[in-house]
Amino acid sequence: MHELEHFAATLGPEESQVLEHLRAFLEWYAPDREFVPAGEDDVALRTYLMQMQMDGAAPGERRAHMASLRRFYDWADAQGLLDSHPFTSFSIQRPSLKREQIRRRGEIFTGSVEEREIARLRLMNRLAEQLNRSSDVHTALTAALESLVALMGLQTGWAFLLPADDPAHPTAVAVADGFSLAAACGLPPGLEKHDRHHLNKPEVCHCQAVMQAGRLKRAVNIVECTRLQDAARDDGDNQGLIFHASVPIMAAGRPLGIINVATQEWQFLTSADLQLLSAVGAQVGTALERARLYDLTRAQQLRLERELGLARAVQESLLPDHLPRIPGYSLAADWRSALEMAGDFYDIFPLPDGRWGLLIADVSDKGAAAAMYMAMTRSLIRASAANYASPAGTLKEVNQALMAHSSVDMFVTVFYAVLDAGSHTLMYANAGQNPPLLREAGGGVRGLARTGMALGVSGDIKISDASVLLGPGSCLFMYTDGLTDSLNPRGEEYGQARLAAALTGARGRDAGSQLDHLLEDLQAFAGDVPAFDDITLLVLSRDQAVGP
Repeated sequence: MHELEHFAATLGPEESQVLEHLRAFLEWYAPDREFVPAGEDDVALRTYLMQMQMDGAAPGERRAHMASLRRFYDWADAQGLLDSHPFTSFSIQRPSLKREQIRRRGEIFTGSVEEREIARLRLMNRLAEQLNRSSDVHTALTAALESLVALMGLQTGWAFLLPADDPAHPTAVAVADGFSLAAACGLPPGLEKHDRHHLNKPEVCHCQAVMQAGRLKRAVNIVECTRLQDAARDDGDNQGLIFHASVPIMAAGRPLGIINVATQEWQFLTSADLQLLSAVGAQVGTALERARLYDLTRAQQLRLERELGLARAVQESLLPDHLPRIPGYSLAADWRSALEMAGDFYDIFPLPDGRWGLLIADVSDKGAAAAMYMAMTRSLIRASAANYASPAGTLKEVNQALMAHSSVDMFVTVFYAVLDAGSHTLMYANAGQNPPLLREAGGGVRGLARTGMALGVSGDIKISDASVLLGPGSCLFMYTDGLTDSLNPRGEEYGQARLAAALTGARGRDAGSQLDHLLEDLQAFAGDVPAFDDITLLVLSRDQAVGP
């Protein structure tokens, strides 16, 4: 490395041991990456010192190594390579633990190399199964932490998360520089007291600083947990906990957080332990990323559902909130959307000279886009109806407006009629809509004619008016094709023939009774089969009494 070469050039021939000590430290600390000295290296230095002590290095040898490393960091500090001096920010001259206070963990798995690998894979598979059963971040991390501590024979664990792109989880408590305490298990009383104050307090701890510096790439034995130390100084019962190992939680090379694990009697984790912990961290990272995306998708889904609910309420407000009373007539209507929003609509509104406009329509699509097209069409019809006595004239003007102001690939079929209640004459224009059925007082049923093509297809359409006299006791059934296209459990359509038969046998004479009869017949036919298209019905019935 560049810095090592420059440092080596400052040493005399009699100082070759200094360079050997530095190279031994770098081989341990950064065997597979470019090393850049930093103030945060104090944690690595203390861990290295502990490693030497556990390997049986004599006190003089340890002091010689530390002197050599200090010589290098003094040079790096003089060269302006450090933002802080690791030997100053964290005194490495503090007394180390005695040898009897530390014991090396044995291998978690025993047997041959193949048997240990199989056991390791089983552990990872068990953990994966638990993670896969967790759909949200907090549950996934808690399950992983509890399993990890139990399966490795450890005692205590806690996890910090960095902020994600989605809103903060309510279970996480914000701490320093964006970290949040997201899960914990087996905490000693000293960390549990005061609502986990020493884990939640804002000061950055060693492991967080290492991650922020981009140096925590794999599981490492971290020396002297500052949060445990602070808890102990606060007269907290830590049950002997002083140190922890740190595991980075990574996903696609991006740090998500840290898992810390500790034992009552410090057990220096073996290389196999650290390898396993690193693999667990990657696995947890993948699960957390999946859970985060699930949470984000769920939040978006809930927001969309709220927005669709509001949009549906707005759409329903465009429908008549009550049906008017027309002397000599009764009215009934039913509107059912297949999705949250519909393309079907109906309307009844007053016109000059005591006339009434009756409207039923069906946009060619469903959902939000169709609902917006429906709202636009309804407004255009209401606006144009005041300008034309002729239904055909109204629909022609609406068609021109749709062609001019809408670029979507949609069209709408419309039946629009003008009722003169005094003369009992119904003048209408049918732009591609299912022909309404007229049931006479004697029970006969016939369909009204189509008089033009759908609106929004072509700028030059031909559409004409037609009229019909409504006799006493007659009833006009207006409907969209969602009714006749409805299916039963055998996949058969409700169809025109069954509709005509239902109308012929309708009970009662007022519009409401006849609509109820038709809906009961539809329910008996379709059963539990959900409607795949919007269904709208509008019924106009003339009273039985003979009019003028």
